[in-house]
Amino acid sequence: MKNFKKTLALLAALALSATALYGCGETKEDTSSKPATDDTAATDDAAKDDTAASDDTAASAGDEDGQLTILCWNANDSQPMVDLFCEKTGTDASKINIKNFDVAGGGASEVYTQYLSDPDNDADIMFLEADWCLNFINDDAQTLPLSDIGYSDSDFNDIYGYVVETGKSTTTGALKGISWQAAAGGYCYRTDLAEKFLGVKTPDEMQEKVGDWTKFMDTAKALKEANGPAISATLGGVWQVYSGSRDSAWIDKDNKLVVDAYCTDYANFASDLWNNGYVTKVSQWSDEWKPLGQSDDVLGFFVSTWGFGDTILTGAAGGEGGATFGKWNVCVGPKEFYWGGTWLAPAARINNKELAKQFIDFFTINEEGATAYAEKQGEYMSNKKVMEAIINKGEYKGAPVLGGQNQFEVLNKVADGIDMKGKITPYDAIIKTEFSNAVQAYCDGTYSSVDEAMDAFKTGVASQVVDGINWD
Repeated sequence: MKNFKKTLALLAALALSATALYGCGETKEDTSSKPATDDTAATDDAAKDDTAASDDTAASAGDEDGQLTILCWNANDSQPMVDLFCEKTGTDASKINIKNFDVAGGGASEVYTQYLSDPDNDADIMFLEADWCLNFINDDAQTLPLSDIGYSDSDFNDIYGYVVETGKSTTTGALKGISWQAAAGGYCYRTDLAEKFLGVKTPDEMQEKVGDWTKFMDTAKALKEANGPAISATLGGVWQVYSGSRDSAWIDKDNKLVVDAYCTDYANFASDLWNNGYVTKVSQWSDEWKPLGQSDDVLGFFVSTWGFGDTILTGAAGGEGGATFGKWNVCVGPKEFYWGGTWLAPAARINNKELAKQFIDFFTINEEGATAYAEKQGEYMSNKKVMEAIINKGEYKGAPVLGGQNQFEVLNKVADGIDMKGKITPYDAIIKTEFSNAVQAYCDGTYSSVDEAMDAFKTGVASQVVDGINWD
């Protein structure tokens, strides 16, 4: 297969990807760091203590003493991970420098590239987001195979398959990144509204109402006829799930962009949801989005493992003690999906392989470490053995916003059904964003037909990827 050539437009598109606001949050890195600007970085300022180096000079000096430098876009994940790692292993916190770029996740690819263009800038571990991780994983000048720091592929036998697949180079097949999380998601719904309008009292009963896209649409129609809430807060949330059900890669073996029945079926499905009022007209990640969860206008949100905290669901409930806090449950929904996630990759310029491997171990294959993080953060980990042990133990009480339900039991079912083998390309972020934009424009009436929307989709991809796609 020919190689695609990346352009500057690629980076611009990635910055606009649907998962742009997810990732690690605010941190205590350089004193020059500014407060994070996106809504996922609502970390308390009191957390900014002295556990990380205060500036780049300190980072450089620390390298001589074996300091580990971690690149991330904000510190929602990295800081709690470093704190727990140091607590459990006895590692001196001054040995770890969190290089926080204080940007939204979608913009990290560009700032990483700029930072790494200086050979004197230190980097040992890079936090890479799912949508653009292949920009670095496929580049041997930026990342190393995990085997170079002491791993074999068999070390990750207990890690969910899709997590491993996503971390592999699509050019060499080498495993170069691994995630501590399986970013499985589900359909989160208001229990009070579900009982009032659908007679639903349990997550199993709700699953019967939304267990596939036909049932989902039928239930949306029933809610509308009962003057009830929209079934989903946004069309963007629906797309996150639907995009995960594609059976093949967006680019085929002949380097052609695949525009098939999957595409046209979704365009028609989305149009029905939009025009019948089964979803709101609110845009995902807008200021109006999360407050919908405190109204009676919306039954549910699609949420990934990282969304059960403040990032989505707790915020949608109005915060702890808010109007709908504790009035939510989760079920699998129409289709198994994952949304986002962060991969840990050793930088090519790594100078502390031993500590880097210990850090990656702790959150992935070390059962004690992965268990501790899952229970403390409410994070569904990528280690299947660990998660099943937690579920079987029965002591984890679940995210408080769910009012006593253990989300791990649902996410365990979802994660088992995720299959990404042979479906990943380096340009999925561009393709999915352009497709979603074209379908949204069709729903808005900008395009008068599905065919016109698909033509716009292809034009959008072509404008950002050159010398790669065979358009014949």
